[in-house]
Amino acid sequence: MRRRILLVTAVAPAADGRSGGARAVHGIASELVRRHDVVLLHLGGGEVDAAIAERCVAVHDVTPPDPGPWGVRARGAAGILRGRSLKAGASAVAVLRRRVAELAGGFSPQIVQVESGVLGDALAGAGAARRVVTVYEPAASLGECLALRRDGLPFAHRLDAWTALREERRMLGLADAVVVLSERDRRLLAPAAGGRTELVTIPLGWDVPPAACDPAGSDPPTLLFVGNFVHPPNIDAATTLAARILPLVRGQHPDARLQIVGASPPAQLRALASDAIEVTGEVASVMPYLERAAVVVVPIALGGGMRVKVLEALAAGKAVVASTRAAEGVGARPGRDLLVVDGDRQTAAAVGGLLADAGARRAMATAARAWALRELRWASMADRYDELYARLGRR
Repeated sequence: MRRRILLVTAVAPAADGRSGGARAVHGIASELVRRHDVVLLHLGGGEVDAAIAERCVAVHDVTPPDPGPWGVRARGAAGILRGRSLKAGASAVAVLRRRVAELAGGFSPQIVQVESGVLGDALAGAGAARRVVTVYEPAASLGECLALRRDGLPFAHRLDAWTALREERRMLGLADAVVVLSERDRRLLAPAAGGRTELVTIPLGWDVPPAACDPAGSDPPTLLFVGNFVHPPNIDAATTLAARILPLVRGQHPDARLQIVGASPPAQLRALASDAIEVTGEVASVMPYLERAAVVVVPIALGGGMRVKVLEALAAGKAVVASTRAAEGVGARPGRDLLVVDGDRQTAAAVGGLLADAGARRAMATAARAWALRELRWASMADRYDELYARLGRR
C-alpha cells in the first residue's frame, strides 16, 4: 500500500556519505521512495542522490545560517536554556519544526518520519500524521562518553548530556513509534517510553559490494580499524587497539601492523603513529584498506546503535573480531561469521589465532560474506517499516 510520507533527515541522502549514519539514511530513503509518495526534507550541506530526488514528490532543505565560532557557542548556550542539546541547537530544530508544519499542511502526509532522535522536536509540526522517529543512538551514550571529553569543560558536557536525556523523553512523548537498531537500545529507551510509545527494533541493512575483498589480506599482516573520530567511542576503541591490544598481538606476530582509518583523528590518536601504526585521516575510499586487511578489529566499549564498520567489513568478506557492544544489532553468528570477544587479552588472542591460521581466516571471511548476501538488504528493513506503518494506520 502506497502512503504519503514526509521524510525528515539530518543529512542529504547520498551513497558516498562520509559517516555511517549518512549512508544508512541513503539506504532506507532509497527503498521508501520506491514504495511510497515521499516528500524529503533534509538539513542543508549536501546534494541528494539524483536517483532518490527523481522519485520524490518534492525535495526541500533547511540550511541554518553560519553564525561563526562564537555564534555557535552562543546558540548552543541559548539552546540549552530552552531545553535543547548542543546537537539539536546546531541542527536548528526550531526552524525544522516550522518547516515540517508548513509541508505537512500542504502535503497532508499519513506518516511523518524523522531519521534522528536529535531532530525529534520536529515531530511537533506533524499535525494529524502518524509520527515515527528512528533513533540511531540513544542519548544515554552522551553520558557514557563524558570521561572521554578533554577540552576542560566537564560541567558543560554534563549539562548537555542531561539536556539530551530530557530532549529524548520529550521526543518519546511526541512519537507514535520509535525505531531503534538493537535490543540494547530498546531496553535503554523502554523506561522513558513507559508503554505509551511503541518501540520496535529494526536493524540496518547495507549495500553489499558486488565482489568480495581478498579474504586473507596481504603481507605484512594488517589489522584495520575504521571510524569517524568526531565520535568519542571510536577514539576510545582505536586508542585501546593501538596502545593495549596491538602490543599483545605483536608479541606473537612481530610483523603485524595496524591501520587506523577515518576522518578527524585527534592529536592523541595521531601521536600513536609509528612504524607499526598508520593513522591515515580521511580517505577517498575505505575499500583498498579492507582489501589489504587480514583482520578487522572493532573493540568498541561505549555508545549505542549499530556499528556500520562491522556491517561494511562483513559485507566485504573480511574476518572480523568485535566486542559485544560493537556486535549489537548484528545478526551474524558469533564463532562462525565473526568472533565476538571482550577484554584486551581475549581480543588479542582471537586476532592472533586468525593471523596464525590463514585457512580459518578465509573460512570466516567467506561465511561473513555469505551472511551479508543473505541478510543485509535494505528491502528487508523497509518491509519492517511497512509493517509498522500498517499497525499505526489501524490504531
